[in-house]
Amino acid sequence: MNYSRIISNLYWGEKVPRKAKKTILGKLMKKKDLKIKLRDFKIVKPSKTMYETPETNIELFCPKCGCEYEYGTGNMAEYPEHWEIFKCLRCKFQTGLIDNSPYYHALEFKEYNYEIN
Repeated sequence: MNYSRIISNLYWGEKVPRKAKKTILGKLMKKKDLKIKLRDFKIVKPSKTMYETPETNIELFCPKCGCEYEYGTGNMAEYPEHWEIFKCLRCKFQTGLIDNSPYYHALEFKEYNYEIN
């Protein structure tokens, strides 16, 4: 299998064979396990700059599907500005945001149903 082509297809939202997707991203997490993971998640130290992620007790993940892989759009503004959006590789849910501010992850916004606006 040509995994580099499959990963680029995942990134661009094209169709990917189920077996290849399962090999790269792993199995889909059960809802019960995701609820337990969300309940146990704690932010130890929030990020202070756009170049660091928040320190947490477990690795950052997507609050909708539990996937730990994300992709960034790259800087979408001219040089002095920095605007970047991060999305889950499996479900395309917006998991992170940088907008001339520190990096914000969707898990920091539990009271807003994990939505970043």
